[in-house]
Amino acid sequence: MVEADQDRATDQVINIIGHEGAEQKFLDAYNSGRLHHAWLITGPRGIGKATLARKMARFLLHNPPTVNDDGPGLFGDALEKAPATSLDTDALSRVNMLISADSHGDLFTLKRRPDEKSGKMRAEIAIDDVRKLIGFFSKTSTEGGWRIAIVDSADEMNRASANALLKILEEPPKNTIFFLLAHAPGKLLPTVVSRCRQLGLKPLSLPTVREILTGHYPDMAADDINGYALLSDGSPGYAIKLVEHEGLDLYIRILELLATMPRLDVPLAHKLADNLSRKGGDEKYILFGELLTSFISRMIRHAAFRGQHAEPAESPVLPVLTGELDLMIRLGRRISLDQWVDLWEKVSRKMGQINLDRKQVVLNILTLLNQKLN
Repeated sequence: MVEADQDRATDQVINIIGHEGAEQKFLDAYNSGRLHHAWLITGPRGIGKATLARKMARFLLHNPPTVNDDGPGLFGDALEKAPATSLDTDALSRVNMLISADSHGDLFTLKRRPDEKSGKMRAEIAIDDVRKLIGFFSKTSTEGGWRIAIVDSADEMNRASANALLKILEEPPKNTIFFLLAHAPGKLLPTVVSRCRQLGLKPLSLPTVREILTGHYPDMAADDINGYALLSDGSPGYAIKLVEHEGLDLYIRILELLATMPRLDVPLAHKLADNLSRKGGDEKYILFGELLTSFISRMIRHAAFRGQHAEPAESPVLPVLTGELDLMIRLGRRISLDQWVDLWEKVSRKMGQINLDRKQVVLNILTLLNQKLN
């Protein structure tokens, strides 16, 4: 699910690919006249949760709630409202223009914000941010219709902010709709989850992600499109992030180092560590951890399959690059499945140590892998 490429800069048109089922569930609820006031949209990062929430918000702001009259109108009973068949809206409408400019008075996005004192991005959604949401709902609708809040993402709230939001969910103001996004819904308070209707977004198929990437990058080579699609694990948003930060090149460098193990190419390791620790290289450093743990996850699936089948059997893991499967077969013979699982946990834990020197973290991780494979 991605925003249409024709107008990505202004965010005026949204196309949905792969999540039509979730869109239909929302339309069915809307057409029934019993639209739930809170929707919990779950799924992996980059799967399209925010895009879907914004599309539903645009639809509602184009379709204000029906006013209930006590009796028939001047010319008799009002005609029955025709059911909506799509969430699509006019890209050039006044409502969409206001939303695209983040200027619509009836749409509020609750998310992590920089700390006012340090200027650094907070790790959580603070209770002060929820108080701003409470202030938003205390005012009259600017357009006389729905008032909508998107919480991106709800699993980033601390306990105090979650409890503050819960109070609004328990007694929502009239004509209000909440869209709560969650990458890890297990972190949410059960009482928050119980107040919401859930829409779970599943990873998209490989052909669908390839289709989305081809639409965004028509000049990209087919092999690269396929590689990014495989690395994305069904998340088009993550696939686009990988493309924007040259993730495939980074994955190649990771595989080149793994191919030297258990005799680690130390100069090559230092070269990569230096590159990842440069100022302004936050995204690359994060991607390194994600791509390395992704490779180890693929190794775990491969090793689990090999443990149940004879050697000639074809691995269920599709290679991102030529020669990757041969590397996995070689490395898979050196240590057991349990040891690969242990490596995944240790690498994930080391990448989570945010206050340590980045170069040293990268070198420590590569050294750990080399020692385990020796």
